[in-house]
Amino acid sequence: MATTTAPTIQPHQISYKEEYLPESDGKPMAETDVHREQMLSLLHALQERFRDKPKVYVSGNIFVYYLDENGQRQSVSPDILVVFGVEKKDRRIYKVDEEGQAPQVVIELTSASTKVEDIVTKHYIYANLGVQEYFLFDPYSETMRPALRGFRLKGGEYTPMTGSRLRSEILGLELTVEKGRLRLYDPKTGERLRTPQEAEADRRAAEKKAAKELKARRQAEAKAAKAEAENARLRKELAKLRAKQN
Repeated sequence: MATTTAPTIQPHQISYKEEYLPESDGKPMAETDVHREQMLSLLHALQERFRDKPKVYVSGNIFVYYLDENGQRQSVSPDILVVFGVEKKDRRIYKVDEEGQAPQVVIELTSASTKVEDIVTKHYIYANLGVQEYFLFDPYSETMRPALRGFRLKGGEYTPMTGSRLRSEILGLELTVEKGRLRLYDPKTGERLRTPQEAEADRRAAEKKAAKELKARRQAEAKAAKAEAENARLRKELAKLRAKQN
């Protein structure tokens, strides 16, 4: 029986990626339903806010890779991040050294199980990365009082923000807690950024209003057409009467 010899493959014939960077840690996107709903609401509001800004990238729950002080590749996964000065496009991971810009704003939705990581570990990481504003929010108010905290980077260290409404100078927005939810406001207009549910309700209301206006317009047009037809009939009858009189 003839034998087949496997071809010898030289090292240069095999193409390897320079490094493999995981895109997920296999953990749930959020701690609870409330955390997930809050994360998606914030993402929607911020993405809509900067929809027309091609150099603003808004994302969440994505691995951010960076090089530590020893040049080793490390990662952190913010719940919400906003980066100004980079292309708005879909990414599987975010590499700070390749993008040339760390996130300027990060929001973490903390919980009892992530409190130490959010308040200590990530606090240190984000300061070293140069994240200008770092916000922490506990939807259940279990681990923090008040439930919303904000920090602004000054001289390489975070300084706490004060007040019930925290002003983000980077985003041009105010963050506040309403009925246990973190909400975003435009301080110039006083308007609240919409959640997906509110945006959908607005869309349906607008569609209902448009349909009502269309129905009213068609009814008015039909009424006008009927009146015009009646006027035409009367003019015709009048013309006949005049013709008989002549």
